[in-house]
Amino acid sequence: MKITKVECLVASRSTADAPGAGNSIFVVTHTDEGLRGIGEAYTVGPDLATKEWIGYFAEQIVGHDPTRIEYLWAMMYQGARFPPGSSGLAALSGIDQSLWDITARSYGVPVYDLLGGRYRDRIRGYLDIGLGDSDGGGLDAMRASVRDAVDRYGYTAFKVNPLPTDWRDLPWLKAVDSGVELVGALRAAAGPDAEIGLDAHAAVFEAGRLLELADAHVVNNPMFMEEPLRMENRHAMGELRKKMPFALATGECLYTKFEFRELFRAGAADIIQPEVCIVGGMTEMRKIAADAEAHDVSIAPHNPMGPLATTVNLHFDAATPNFLIQEMRPFSEIELSFVDSAPVVSDGHHKIPAGPGWGIELNLDAIAERPFAGNFRRGDRLLSDGAIAYI
Repeated sequence: MKITKVECLVASRSTADAPGAGNSIFVVTHTDEGLRGIGEAYTVGPDLATKEWIGYFAEQIVGHDPTRIEYLWAMMYQGARFPPGSSGLAALSGIDQSLWDITARSYGVPVYDLLGGRYRDRIRGYLDIGLGDSDGGGLDAMRASVRDAVDRYGYTAFKVNPLPTDWRDLPWLKAVDSGVELVGALRAAAGPDAEIGLDAHAAVFEAGRLLELADAHVVNNPMFMEEPLRMENRHAMGELRKKMPFALATGECLYTKFEFRELFRAGAADIIQPEVCIVGGMTEMRKIAADAEAHDVSIAPHNPMGPLATTVNLHFDAATPNFLIQEMRPFSEIELSFVDSAPVVSDGHHKIPAGPGWGIELNLDAIAERPFAGNFRRGDRLLSDGAIAYI
């Protein structure tokens, strides 16, 4: 079996109500035996750059056996002039996923069987929840959203920002107090047994302030705090972890086993959060997981993506011993239109996907109807003096 073509499909998620919603980037790898595999790349911003990387990698791997996944991964990674950055690793990740899909389909089995088989029978998830402003705006909607997630889907875990959305405009101590109050309101809505993770989004620069924030939130008994500091400084993260009163989680912005090795050496995480759509695909995820297991570190994969990427994560989760919990969010109607099925939460868990391959197909007609319409941008956040803030 040989690869004949690698396609990149960039589909806009923007609508009149959400003109800057960004895109979904899919990879479809074709073979001369009629089998094809699919994957999803992360949208890092300049999505057409990712598409160019996919075309660049395709020139290297067309004509090769798609089941030689390690060989082809090395060919793409080593074939770049320098180690690829975010756009290149997003492209490689999407292609790598498609190769796992082809290989599993060729054997008629789900991908998790190629990873060693099921380690568990279902996948626990946590739901991202947005909080209101410090003056109480949005709290009622948040409470209703949490109660709906508990009553309809059985969620027992959530993740929120430990600070109010307008914290940059507040005195620091008031921002901290408001964040504690908001998270307390979420716990009241979710129930006393719910687990709550905190995502600081690497927006607070100083480690001392992060410790103040963490100490204040002890009353809310958090499951972890995610990205408390900038991920570039692994040493500072390691020093912070020694003083944290609860678990520290990080890793969504790191690429490949090489950067995670630095994280482990620094003792900088209790929980890692690799992103399968940018870390290097399933090939790197499984290696990072093994390294983490050797360091007594658990894994809660990062996943703000759509149904395909979520399904890919579920295969990883099913077969990974040190998996902890899976990040989830609701899918938009547009995202659901891109696939023929989607993961569904019941009793706070996902079922193990059914094969062969990923067990999910792309709706190519729906994708073709929504061509690229512009890049996603997070938007500038400003401090009170007009300076650009970390986000």
